[in-house]
Amino acid sequence: MNHISIEKPYYKLGCNIFTSAEIYVNDVLIQSFMGEKTSGDDRISSILPINQVVLESGRYFVKGKMYPRYGEKFMTEDNSYLGLDFELCNISNCKETNVVYHPKIESPWDGLSEGIKYPYFEISTEIEVELPFVLDGWQNSVDLSKIKEQKLFEEVFSFYTQLHAVVRSHNVSKFLELSKEKMTLQEQAFYFSEERKKSFMDGAVGLFSQKLDLLPLDPTDMKLIVMGHGKLVKLLRKDHTEVIQFKSPNPEEQSNIELEVKLHMRNKKLGFSII
Repeated sequence: MNHISIEKPYYKLGCNIFTSAEIYVNDVLIQSFMGEKTSGDDRISSILPINQVVLESGRYFVKGKMYPRYGEKFMTEDNSYLGLDFELCNISNCKETNVVYHPKIESPWDGLSEGIKYPYFEISTEIEVELPFVLDGWQNSVDLSKIKEQKLFEEVFSFYTQLHAVVRSHNVSKFLELSKEKMTLQEQAFYFSEERKKSFMDGAVGLFSQKLDLLPLDPTDMKLIVMGHGKLVKLLRKDHTEVIQFKSPNPEEQSNIELEVKLHMRNKKLGFSII
């Protein structure tokens, strides 16, 4: 990495996904494009911030995992592509200061090798970040990998059930209280001003005020994901979408609204909390 002096660095991954795929920083899942929405020729392009995932300066592995589209057994050479761009800017004036801090990685643009059936393909690289802070994330939390999987699943599902009830009742105040650690982490990671904090809160209030229905919870349709070197945990539906989902008000034009939730446990007495 070229060492660039930026007062408030904002690290980003630009993702271009033309197949089913998952994006990881170390072992933390930060983007999933899986399930029915990958059928046909659907694709997504997005910018993923990573300050709140890396937490502090250091070297990190970025990995893109490619899978066949929904309903297909293999990736084809003409419709499967994944590309990751690495950009950095000063968050105060991002457009003017945006630079590339690491070479792009991608699967072959003109398609995977002809004649080979790929059920899986992976791209990866190592990046270096320099941040002016050390965030108090999950570094020192309880190692959840030491808990038996079934017991851990039951405890995590219990938390999600409580959270689901809060969201279903459209209790935005309680939801924001449960999300306080995550909000604090994001405020520090992205240098939120008071105006930006208010905008974030107003966004949550606006979403809950729509009083949209939620997808029900079915533990048989969920899987447990342990990440962050054993310090983070979450549930995903078996189609790889988030557990807490508002039903779309217009399914033909918009997919369900998913709430990204991951948990940690600072200590066993405090129990799980959203981070």
